[in-house]
Order: sequence, then structure tokens, then C-alpha cells
Amino acid sequence: MSHFLIINTGGTIGMTEGPKGLEPKAGELEAALNSGHPDLEGWKNHEVSWRHWQPLLDSSELQPENWFQLKKNIEEAPENIDGILIIHGTDTLAYSAAALSYLMAGYDKPIVITGAMLPVSAEGTDGIANLKLSLEALLEGRKEVVVAVGSHILPGSRVTKASTSAFNAFVSPGWKSENWQQPAGSAPIEFGSAWHQKSVSVITLFPGMSIEPLMEQGGWKHRAILINALGNGNAASTTQFLRYLKTAREKDIPVFVRSQCMEGEVDFSLYAAGALFEESGAVSCGTMTFESAITKVQLLCSELESTDEIIAAFKHPTAREWQY
Repeated sequence: MSHFLIINTGGTIGMTEGPKGLEPKAGELEAALNSGHPDLEGWKNHEVSWRHWQPLLDSSELQPENWFQLKKNIEEAPENIDGILIIHGTDTLAYSAAALSYLMAGYDKPIVITGAMLPVSAEGTDGIANLKLSLEALLEGRKEVVVAVGSHILPGSRVTKASTSAFNAFVSPGWKSENWQQPAGSAPIEFGSAWHQKSVSVITLFPGMSIEPLMEQGGWKHRAILINALGNGNAASTTQFLRYLKTAREKDIPVFVRSQCMEGEVDFSLYAAGALFEESGAVSCGTMTFESAITKVQLLCSELESTDEIIAAFKHPTAREWQY
């Protein structure tokens, strides 16, 4: 028998119909695990402790402070637990999974995150299957953060929500199951216990985009810039955009570049249209999902002071974010 801690943050899986639509209801998940449903019988072989957030949150309400709240909940868990299951809404689940992959890298017990597209008490719910899959993930015992939703167990740092309705809503572009045989990463980055707000700008490139608004004085208050570039990490080499990259470098603002494509790697050396990023000192995000890249940049800007430290830590593999 194993002992698992379930941290319930909220989300659709534990909701019921209220006067204004779906709303969280305490006790729904406990009722499901004790319902006698044949797919949940395996849970009866284990001891379960609960920690419910007050109030339970729709995941669209979660902020970086809540990532550190989860970190604290995990670190305060009883010594005798064998793993942790986090119940989470699906809208920001991929962000929390990526953030916790970095914050809890090196933790010595499995951390599984799940949610559902339908309430666990709804007819035809996916919640039952996801709770069953979560138990399987806990028993696999991988000492890292994984997501158990739909029919797959995926690395927390490499998931993105690809559908608003499909039960297999989360995907991990380019991920290969044989990658599980590799170590998750090298030495983890040490993070403190609190979130320190730093502004990170996100820019998505598109034909005809005006750069001038980005050059205004207010645009340079950011601690870092993440660019969703074209293709393999390409951009139009307009005079305005080159000046923008040059100004960012002069102001010691690191620029990180990922692709808008669902699959594939950023490689500045493939096309002349990507060389401008390399020449300006921008950093490739490899094959990272948006959630993986933005949360790592946010956390590093919160924790570290110098641009050199932020860039070095970003390139440091800690939670499979560089694997594909």
C-alpha cells in the first residue's frame, strides 16, 4: 500500500452545475474515489490524504504566486507520502506543469497533474479515466512532474493544450517515449520560496507587423523578451526590427526565440532570415512549447539578477525541456 497526497486546486473535474454555470464543489472528488466505480477500484488499495485550496480556483485565475503556493504545499507534505497528485483546471495546467517541473526538479517523489474536460460526476466524463491514469502515473514512480490526461502520461515541461473539447486535449510535440530512459536533467536550479514580479514581453511576428510601437519608451521596461518567430526561427530583416533587436541588446534585455510551429526546432543557422537573431545575441528555445519557454523565462527573471545568469540558466537542462 502506498500513501498519496492529493492537492485539489480546483478545475472542471470537481465542478457541478450552479445557477450561473459550472462552479467548484467540495467533496466531488472524494465521492468519485469512493463511488465503487470499477475504473477507480485501484485507489482503494492505497491511503489518500487531501489538501483542498480555499477557495478552489478556476485555473484561468491561477498566477505565478500560485506556482509557489504549490511548491510550498509539496515541500510541506508529510514525510511518509509516496507521491503527489495535483488536481488542476485545464486552461493553465500546462503552465503550472512546466513551472513546477523547474521549481521541483530534483524532488524525490513523483508529482502528477491531472484535470478533466467534464466534471467527474457528469455523464460521459473523462474525469474517471484521468483519475485512473493518474494512479498509474503515481505507481510508475518517476521522480519528476508529469501530466496524466487523456490516454497519455507526458513530461510536465513539454505539454501544451491543443483542444478546448477533446479528451486528449494535451499534446507534447516531438516527444518520443524512449526519451523517458534519459535523465530528466542535470543539477536543478535553486529557487527561493517567493515570486518576484518581473515584466516579460511576448511578441508574435506576422507579415505587416508594425515595430514602431515596440520602440516606444514604455516598451523597454521589460526584464526579458520572448519572440514567437516564423518557421525555424526567422523574421523579416526590416530596418525597424533590426533596430529593435539592437536596442534590446544595448539595454541588456535578453531575447529568447521560439517557433510558432507546433513541431520542429529553432535553428538560426538554416536561413539568412534567422541569422539576424544570432547576430543580435538572441537565445534559441529549441523545441520548447510556449508554456515551457515563458514559464522558465518568468521564473529565472524572478530569481536571478544579471542577464548572463538568466541566459546561462535558461540553457541549463533541468526538466526535459530540451529533449525531443
